[in-house]
Amino acid sequence: MIFFAVGLMTLFVCIQLMNLIVAISARFDQPSQVIPDNELPEISVLVAARNEEKNIAACIQHLVALNYPKHKLHILIGNDQSNDNTEKIINEFVNQYPNVTQIHITKELGKAKGKANVLAQLAHVAKGDYFLITDADIQVSINWARTLISFFKPNVGIVSGTTLVSGKGFLANMQHIDWLYFMGLLLSFNRIRIPSTAVGNNMAITKEAYLRTGGYENIDFSVTEDYKLFEQVRKKGYQTINMINPDSINISAPTQNLVTLLNQRKRWLTGAKELPYYWWIIFAIYGSFWISFIVCLFINTQFALVFLAIKLFIQCVTIYWQQKQLTIQPNLVHLLCYEVYTLGLTLLTIFYFIIPKKLNWKNRYY
Repeated sequence: MIFFAVGLMTLFVCIQLMNLIVAISARFDQPSQVIPDNELPEISVLVAARNEEKNIAACIQHLVALNYPKHKLHILIGNDQSNDNTEKIINEFVNQYPNVTQIHITKELGKAKGKANVLAQLAHVAKGDYFLITDADIQVSINWARTLISFFKPNVGIVSGTTLVSGKGFLANMQHIDWLYFMGLLLSFNRIRIPSTAVGNNMAITKEAYLRTGGYENIDFSVTEDYKLFEQVRKKGYQTINMINPDSINISAPTQNLVTLLNQRKRWLTGAKELPYYWWIIFAIYGSFWISFIVCLFINTQFALVFLAIKLFIQCVTIYWQQKQLTIQPNLVHLLCYEVYTLGLTLLTIFYFIIPKKLNWKNRYY
């Protein structure tokens, strides 16, 4: 038992060290081309919105401010049966900006449900050769569209950017570090040629690649629709690009309470069932650290504490480096609190995942 526990902890530290080395050695990804304004393609931005009265105005304000020729930019907002003020707020922008359109989603299309259903229907009315996808609680960078498009090259079907969380309060600060750390981890694996997934609130797909999959209405439903589309695009022989560039970093609003956060994690875990086996091995290594630590603690306390100190040191240095690279002021107290937060959230997520309760997402149950 002790050798098995030590082996898992060692693997965990090795993955952390790999992530740190890649993070330090890597630089911001640079586009494959610089496209002059007169050659920029026509594009459509697809946004699914359901009961987003708190976020939708900021989302659309950032979209209409995009540094992209307005006659080539179509912003399509799918109002998914909202029962708050979402429709009214969207209409205010529709009346003011000719390139903003509200589409009312009243039925399901094929196999699609939820967000996938909204995107499936928006794709049918979208214009241009590229579809850019984000969420209603996202604020995009002013050069977001231009940057994603400039990363495309022959046989690339999807380009996926990086999203971070920003907000006030303890829960928001912890989510910021969480997203920063794990987005960095996904990028590290992609850089060593282990594909992960597209970021569903920060991605672009060619119309050709999307249509070749049959669209969301022909893709088996998943609560993590971004991964399903990513998977199908790769199966069709397309390459995918996951990158980080300052001009393509989107900002997400944090979840406001613990229950919503647990539902988000349960959704991710539910969708993660479909990931390749090697990702489950990685998840198992990550999820077993504290169990292995406790086993070692009872057998050799000093040895276990040394491993814990190494884990914390590598993790803090990695996050500190990521924040400095993005010109975000690191906070040592937050970095130390993050470990306690992660442990507590992991235990709660495991409990929440295994209890026989349907997943509640946007007041729909799956």
